[in-house]
Amino acid sequence: MITKQYHHIVGLWEEAKVKAASINHPVLISYTKKVDQLHPMQFFQAGAHYFPGQRFYWSNPSKNHVMVGAGVTKEFTAGGNEERFHQIEEEWKRFTEQSVKNQDTQHIGPVIYGGFSFDPKKEKTKLWKNFADALFVLPTIMLTSIDNVTYLTINYWSDCEESHLQELMRIKEELIEGGSSIRHAYAPGIVKCLEMDPNDWKDSIQTVTNRISDGIMDKVVLARELRVLFHDEINVDSVLENLLEEQTNSYLFTVERGTDCFIGATPEQLVKKAGNEVHSMCLAGSTGRGATLQEDEKLGKCLLTDKKNIHEHELVVQMIKSALQEVCHDVTTPNEPNLYKMKHIQHLHTPVMASTDKEVSLADLVNLLHPTPALGGYPREISMETIREVEKLDRGWYAGPLGWMDAQNNGEFIVAIRSGLLQGKEASLFAGCGIVGDSDPESEYRETQMKFRPMLSALGGIKE
Repeated sequence: MITKQYHHIVGLWEEAKVKAASINHPVLISYTKKVDQLHPMQFFQAGAHYFPGQRFYWSNPSKNHVMVGAGVTKEFTAGGNEERFHQIEEEWKRFTEQSVKNQDTQHIGPVIYGGFSFDPKKEKTKLWKNFADALFVLPTIMLTSIDNVTYLTINYWSDCEESHLQELMRIKEELIEGGSSIRHAYAPGIVKCLEMDPNDWKDSIQTVTNRISDGIMDKVVLARELRVLFHDEINVDSVLENLLEEQTNSYLFTVERGTDCFIGATPEQLVKKAGNEVHSMCLAGSTGRGATLQEDEKLGKCLLTDKKNIHEHELVVQMIKSALQEVCHDVTTPNEPNLYKMKHIQHLHTPVMASTDKEVSLADLVNLLHPTPALGGYPREISMETIREVEKLDRGWYAGPLGWMDAQNNGEFIVAIRSGLLQGKEASLFAGCGIVGDSDPESEYRETQMKFRPMLSALGGIKE
């Protein structure tokens, strides 16, 4: 049956073919339609049948903005250099300016989603071979849920065959009718956890604290890896379901690249741009959660007055404020941090708000802010050089900017921490700590163990 919606899609296709002929190359067609409410997890699960290894998931902490993508209509990549943020943005801008879209829902689609490696200058290993230094995808079909209103976007090319359009419409309908989200029991069975050189890592902390004491720098963030081996294949859907259930006030993200999947639940926003409004946050300084309310409150109060953590946090606040003041006005923060409480950990947290002019782009903001002292150190250049020298780890996308951009220069990026790279029956988990002059290696080591817990729990490795 030929529907009114299909007539609209064919109409856009005909318009795009005329435009493509005038510029002598194919153009994108992006069709967005409001649909009945559809559970994002249901869409994510159903997408595996049609687009295996080509899905993404994103949700903000309040879960009032969720995006799920399936399939890849186009990839955007850039080299591992300092211009990568702007190269992606500029290519995306040129691409969308030539595209054809239905006018009534332009504030929803099209959207690209992806991320950047933490440090393109760091020596590469095979671990992250499927994740380029700058990689974004335009999904073939995307679900967007904003304030409980659901939209579906289809992205296709002007030179496609009509049979391809009909196939996309069929897949779209089957994704919508894919049935309820099914929760599967997930017990893959951990064979072993391989700590990557814990003693060497502790020694590197001592090396860094000595340099800080000598006045070379104020802070360096050092990370380490935990490799987890399982009896069975890791079920991405189940891990994401566990994160949704356990990490209720975090950003959740999933990026599939064939048989690899980068997934996590991070509390940390890097930057959000909505029109002229800019939001960021400072998240540095942490402690555990208490077994009782009284113990938890005591730990929180100690964190709010701990000199080491306050100093570490203030370095992040000053850097982010200073960076935003280069391109923004009305940069404001509270006078004191508050507590950001998660299931396994609590952090010192300071929100940042600002306003900017239209000519300032999202890439400008990401470029100014990444890496913050919460993930790199302070000052930036010397801390990054130190990480390259002493950290025996290929961070890849861990601690890098990950997020989305729309066609109106709006978007949001988070810092991809509390994360893991899933590869068949193995997973690499990552955690880091801010090292300052009085850091104790054993204490920092225990902090990383605490930061591994969200992903270990989602993988079924912690019984609580």
